[in-house]
Amino acid sequence: MPLVQIMQLVLALTLPVLFACACSAQALFRPRQTIGEEPQSAAPDYRDDRAWLALPNRLDDADVVPPGVAATDRQASASADVFFIHPTTWLSAKAWNAAFDEPGETDQRLARGVLRFQASVFNECCRVYAPRYRQATLAAFLEHSPDAYGALERAYADVLRAFDQFISERNQGRPFVLASHSQGSLHALRLLQQRIVGTPLAARLVAAYVIGGSVPAEVEQHGVRVCSTPTQTGCLVAWNSVEVGKVDQRRRERGTTWLDGSYQAMGGRAIVCVNPLVWQRDGVAVAALNAGALPNPGANSPLLPPVAQLTGAACRHGALEVDLASGQRKGFRDPLTFGGDYHDFDYNLFYMNLRSNAVARVAAFGR
Repeated sequence: MPLVQIMQLVLALTLPVLFACACSAQALFRPRQTIGEEPQSAAPDYRDDRAWLALPNRLDDADVVPPGVAATDRQASASADVFFIHPTTWLSAKAWNAAFDEPGETDQRLARGVLRFQASVFNECCRVYAPRYRQATLAAFLEHSPDAYGALERAYADVLRAFDQFISERNQGRPFVLASHSQGSLHALRLLQQRIVGTPLAARLVAAYVIGGSVPAEVEQHGVRVCSTPTQTGCLVAWNSVEVGKVDQRRRERGTTWLDGSYQAMGGRAIVCVNPLVWQRDGVAVAALNAGALPNPGANSPLLPPVAQLTGAACRHGALEVDLASGQRKGFRDPLTFGGDYHDFDYNLFYMNLRSNAVARVAAFGR
């Protein structure tokens, strides 16, 4: 067996255990220096197109449409925009924050992974804007410390400046969707509370797809509405995908959220779950309602057609439980799924439902 395959097998067997134990994962991903001791990389200038991962006026991987899908990339004629905040792809202990233009695997995961399988969902409803930013390393989500919060603060400061530049110079007063995943969803949740809710921008928000993050039910007390119908606008959608019966309550309680003006541990807070097959809070749905899940064939392989009716979904205990038969998991496996966590496939599993729902909400906006 080639060395690369051996290493992949070792990772597949050990990473779920490491992620289940914060101390072990920190040993892999926690920088040795404090955030104050490491030199800061240059901040992105969002007036420069090179600070953007995806833009509607250039060719990038957010433009792709899977084979067999009748819809096309309609950014040129879209009536709304999407501001998409990408998840963590900086898996390193070298620094608390990556450079915004970090090369190599960090950038490849963004272009060939995140843009193709997540941001491309919105290219039928919206012009796609996705900023680069100095993302925090994975260790920032495994502890609650000044270093961790400092890394998150630096990442968010970039996202905030990107959003402000998007609104002032690129959006042109159009309706917009806020979308994100994982680390990006923590930043999106804070952005909602600090820049959108209670401001004139709230009237232009089509919806917020804050997926794969820790969204406490308490956000509703802060003016953030949770969506309860497929065409409701000005509201938030969130879920976290796990295998049936594999909800890890201890890990969920360690999650970080933004509430009451500060980063906080989730603790025992109730978590928002909106089922993407019926678009109802705490909903339950059968696999027949799944319009198409998008397999991941690998970074250097062409996209495959979506797989209809791959899995149903049910919100239980704040998580979205899915059930993939063993013969259906090709293209939907990575080290985390060995432990029952489908976090990396939050978008993939419901790709076509997400795509059509974004179109529907934009169409319903302003009616």
